[in-house]
Amino acid sequence: MRKYLILIVISILFLGCVKKEENRLIVGIIQPSLNHLPFNFGLESGALAKHDYVIKTFSSGWETNEALIAGKINVAILPFTYIWNDVSRGKKVKIISFLERESDGIITSNKLKEISELDGKKIGVLRASTLDLFAEIFQEEMNISFEMVYLRTPMDMASALRKGEVDALSFYVPSILKFDEKKFHIIHWYSELFPLHTCCDIAATEQALNKKSGQIKRFLKGMKQAVDEMNNNPRLSYEAAREFYDLYYHIAKQSMHHTKFVMGLAEKDKLFERRVFEIMLQKGYAENDISMEKVYQQVQ
Repeated sequence: MRKYLILIVISILFLGCVKKEENRLIVGIIQPSLNHLPFNFGLESGALAKHDYVIKTFSSGWETNEALIAGKINVAILPFTYIWNDVSRGKKVKIISFLERESDGIITSNKLKEISELDGKKIGVLRASTLDLFAEIFQEEMNISFEMVYLRTPMDMASALRKGEVDALSFYVPSILKFDEKKFHIIHWYSELFPLHTCCDIAATEQALNKKSGQIKRFLKGMKQAVDEMNNNPRLSYEAAREFYDLYYHIAKQSMHHTKFVMGLAEKDKLFERRVFEIMLQKGYAENDISMEKVYQQVQ
């Protein structure tokens, strides 16, 4: 009898935890990335109620996206390229707001002084990532040509540049700011060509949009409040980046100078993402063309 009572208690506790999780919004974030800084800030400032969320962390955008399309999380903050590719493959996910902008550029050896000197050089990228695709757009805009070197992880990228295996990297903050300034410099920020360009968006499963619409509305409202507070007081964003990511203050400040947060679903930003998706089609990263209308959903 005692054995059965223990099993019953465990079952009740388990079902209680499941029910509790079902009533909350399950949010997936990429742990090393600055893209979810407003979420961290909102939870600490009170713009977002901590008890409303289950937070699941991942080490990469790929892992986060896999969890999203599998329905293991309801909402994710991740590069928009994943969602465009998902929708082109018939996956039931939508972009519900833009969020992180800018934050990336090209770092190279101090031996190279001018952008034109990058012509014919090796540049390290993560395959099919925004860093890969932004580098493609940059080549087109500047009328130069790189030899793309596809690396597996950000750590592999940093190692390849330091060892001289590549001449430059298409990289992101804060990592792009951590190289020895005596040997390397940032030759270009992509924001110079495309101010406030989108990078990481907020996406949700269609199931969550149908079944947790109230929670998603509150989430977006809280995120908007957090973003507004950070934008109205930049010092708060510096301090938040320093605290949540354990950065030196000067690295946190520089990172936030090159990272912007603006929400909404503005048409010009949709068109920018569409342009990037067209390059995904050209490079064979996506097979099926889709209209913008299939990718975005306005949460009312």
